[in-house]
Amino acid sequence: MSARAARTPSLWALKGLALRRTLQRGPRWGYALVAALALVLLSAEVYGTWRALSFLARFGDIGLNVFARVLEIGLITLSSGVTFSATTAAISTLYLSDDLNFLLAQPLSAVRVFALKVTETFLNAALVPLALTLPLLLTVAVFFQAPLWAYAVMGLAALLVFAAPVGLGALLAVFLMRVAPVGRVREVSTALGVLISAGLVYAIRALRPEVLVQRLQDPTKVEAVLRDFGGPGSPLLPPSWAAQGIWQAAQGTLAWPLLPLVLLTAGLLVAATLLAAHAYQEGWARALDSSTPKLDPAPRRAGPLERLLGRLGRGGSLAAKDLRLTLRDPTQWSQLLVVVALAGVYLVSVRAVPIPVPQFRGILGYIQLAFQGFIIAGVAVRLAFPAVSTEGRAYWLLRTAPISARQIVLSKFLGVLPVTLILGLVMGLVSAAAMGLGPTLFALSALVSVSNAFVITALGVGLGAAAPRFEADNPAEIGVSPGGLAFMGLSLLYSVVCLLLLARPAAASVLRPELFPGYSALWTLEGGLGLLGLALATVLGTWLSLRLGWERLERWE
Repeated sequence: MSARAARTPSLWALKGLALRRTLQRGPRWGYALVAALALVLLSAEVYGTWRALSFLARFGDIGLNVFARVLEIGLITLSSGVTFSATTAAISTLYLSDDLNFLLAQPLSAVRVFALKVTETFLNAALVPLALTLPLLLTVAVFFQAPLWAYAVMGLAALLVFAAPVGLGALLAVFLMRVAPVGRVREVSTALGVLISAGLVYAIRALRPEVLVQRLQDPTKVEAVLRDFGGPGSPLLPPSWAAQGIWQAAQGTLAWPLLPLVLLTAGLLVAATLLAAHAYQEGWARALDSSTPKLDPAPRRAGPLERLLGRLGRGGSLAAKDLRLTLRDPTQWSQLLVVVALAGVYLVSVRAVPIPVPQFRGILGYIQLAFQGFIIAGVAVRLAFPAVSTEGRAYWLLRTAPISARQIVLSKFLGVLPVTLILGLVMGLVSAAAMGLGPTLFALSALVSVSNAFVITALGVGLGAAAPRFEADNPAEIGVSPGGLAFMGLSLLYSVVCLLLLARPAAASVLRPELFPGYSALWTLEGGLGLLGLALATVLGTWLSLRLGWERLERWE
């Protein structure tokens, strides 16, 4: 090794050292909670996959082909989510990270810095989908007793199917930063996200899943439907190539669709790197101009909403400030377009799928509230959890002002709650009306949606304040921290708890409507205890989460 190479700083060593220091300073309870939740979720995933394979194997090749198609649909869904956020995450990581001032001032080539930031973009955008996919693939490989080489091939296919959209996002980010007008890069990336979201909505609705349900209602056509459903999927989609390669590798055959997947991913990453070699540093300089605020010295009066929030005191004024900053920054609110698009697809699909049996429709309508809680958590992990951390270096201004940690946490909560509350109520009430649920389930949908909005928002703000990351290089890193993963797990757990609290009155109104007409199931002893339990869970969950946040934030130095 030459002396010059020995003196060249190792980027991975620097990042590894920073990660190790972050883990050492992090809360031990947070790591233990993340580990416990991950163990529970992965165990449930492995168990459910094994049971599904065992059940479908009874139907021979037809049943197993159905699982292969479901695997393909799952990869398409997960990779679509990564594609949504890849461009915006790439712009934030490649051009707006705080450590770029240091890295680009070192005797390092721009390509090395670019490669490091692309890897960080992959970890921020695709780490969670990849972690959810690998246990499922491992279970499939063990079920079919795949050869040892198949494990490596299946893992590589999963890595490539998520690396391709990240490579596309990095390529688009470099291109946009080079050609988009200075100061309008974020707006352009947001418009691109809107177009991609609209394309996904159109693609999913074009599949018309309600037709499959209608055909399954005829017992004589079940086998034909399963055979057609288990047939080849979309041959032009990279996730379909990955699914075919994974499925055939599990059965001991090396599939050719892996070759175009490798070529596509490598081509996107190489193209992005070649473009970055000529345009990365110039694009970074343009990003500095884009991020420089244009100050307007003209005095402006507070708007009606700001005056209304200002009546709540200092906390209300802080909430108005946060709302204004969020609306001004497209990289913050553009991510919500993804969630809104998925919610729209969900509601349209629920309305379109015919379910002729009233009992089954009622049970499905109640269970789907858990999915709505997941969507609310997806919004909160973008807005509520990083709410305190995004103050960054300006946090000292709040602490030197006559503002307590309690007021800061409450202001963040008040600023995010309207978004999650409106989203939860719209989804709960619209889905209940679309499915034609009875009065009891309609009321329970509204109550569970409100409870999810309050507790999940408070949980996000509280956990984010308990372990803030003011030194994060960009906001995209905050949500994938151990605290962010723990927040997602606890949010899903609370959504399930809400359903269990009111399961008895909901089941009574669905299975025995002649004995419990109208709202009568809610006035029974079980209904009253369920409503009382939901009220206590909402109040205590909201209060304890916020209190944890401001108490730990008060002790933070």
